[in-house]
This record gives sequence, structure tokens and C-alpha cells, in this order.
Amino acid sequence: MSGSVRGLERAETNDRRVELARYKLAELDLIKKIAPNDSASGVFDDGTRWTLQTSPFISPVEAGPQRNPASVIRIDLTLEWMGRNGMQKRVIQTYRYQPGVTTVIPSLKEQLRDLQ
Repeated sequence: MSGSVRGLERAETNDRRVELARYKLAELDLIKKIAPNDSASGVFDDGTRWTLQTSPFISPVEAGPQRNPASVIRIDLTLEWMGRNGMQKRVIQTYRYQPGVTTVIPSLKEQLRDLQ
């Protein structure tokens, strides 16, 4: 019976971790411009460490004579936590279309902080 309780606790903890990851990815939807080759990190309330890392996925393509180049960036959300078998790690990838940018983009860390 105690094994079942521990299993249930692990499942609930994992569900909570997935929920926190979804919240972090939803925050990215509130950010209009994200620069490639940028990063931000932090720790969730449950002790899970998270890191966001952006990288170019599709290089900028010129959209026309009067427009700035657009691109697609890849965003990796890495979660790390101490599990019963040592350090555990999970990476979630998503992609973002990035319209052409004419201004300097604040860092991902700054933009996430401003959402708080």
C-alpha cells in the first residue's frame, strides 16, 4: 500500500511539473519578439530548475524590398530536478515565427522579469 501511495505522489509531482512547464511556455506567448541565441533560467516553487534557450532554426529570409527579414527560432525549455534515481532532465522544444525586427530586442530574461 505504501508503494502505491509513493507512486501516486510521484505521478502528482510529475503532473505539477508539466503544468509549470506549460505556464512558462504560455509566458512566451505574451512576448512579442524573442531574439535567437538568448537564454533565461530560474527555479519553480517545487525546486525544479528551468532553462529557456533560443537558437536560429530557419535563417532570416528577405520578405520583400521594403520589409525586414523574418525567421523561425527554436526554443528549448529544459527542466531538471532531483528524482529518486538522481538528477532527472527533460527538454521540451517549440518553434516561433519571428517577423522582421527593426529595433533592439530586450533579453529574454528581462522580458520574462517584466511579466512578473
